[in-house]
Amino acid sequence: MPLEIELKFPVAGFSALRQALAEACAVPEPVVFEQNIVFDAPAPDAGPAAGTVAFGRLRAAGILLRLRRNSPGGQAAASGVVTVKLPAPGQAPAGYKVRQELETRVEDFSAMEAILHGLGYAEALRYEKVRQIWTLGGLHVCLDRLPFGRFVELEGGPDDITAWAARLGLDPASARTATYHDLHLEHLDALGLGATDSFVFAPEKSARLLAAPSLDE
Repeated sequence: MPLEIELKFPVAGFSALRQALAEACAVPEPVVFEQNIVFDAPAPDAGPAAGTVAFGRLRAAGILLRLRRNSPGGQAAASGVVTVKLPAPGQAPAGYKVRQELETRVEDFSAMEAILHGLGYAEALRYEKVRQIWTLGGLHVCLDRLPFGRFVELEGGPDDITAWAARLGLDPASARTATYHDLHLEHLDALGLGATDSFVFAPEKSARLLAAPSLDE
C-alpha cells in the first residue's frame, strides 16, 4: 500500500514561497477550494443514542475515512475523492507524518456520501481549506490556507522533504507531524477556547472562496 510521508510548516504568507517555487521550475496546479467530510462509526460501547460521533471506531483504530470535493471556482464540483488512511507500518521513517494511503476519484460526490451513510458511517467532522499544489519531481508542495492559519505541507520522500524545506527557507524547528485536526485543537487551546472538531470558514467567506478560491484574501 502506498505511503504518505509529509511534514507541515506554519507560515505567515505564500508570496516568497511561490516565487521560490517558480524559480525552481516547480509546476503549479490551479488553486482549489476543498470541502472535506470525515466519516466514522460509533465505537462498540457508544450505545444506540450516540448518533454522529467525532471519534468512533475508525478513529480509535487510527483510520481516516474521508470524502473530499475540490472546486477550482465557480460552483461546487460534482465529483470527489474518497480516501482511506491507515497507520504506518513498523519500518516507517521517523520524524515524519507517515500513513498508508489509498484514494480514488468518484464521479458523483453526493452518491458516494449516500453510500457511506448507507454502510453505517456517520459524519464525524467537516473541514475546509484552500490549496494549491506545486510539483517538484516526486515532491508535492501544498500551500494550504485554513480557517485558523496558513501552512506549507511537503509530501514525498524524506530526503526530498528535508532538502527542499531548506531551499524554500522553511524553519526546521517549526516542522510538525500533527494532522490539521490536531493543529486546530492546539490553536483553540492556545486561545483558551473549547475544543470543536470541525473547522470551516464563515458561510459568507466559504461562498466567496467557492466562487473564487484564493490563498491571499
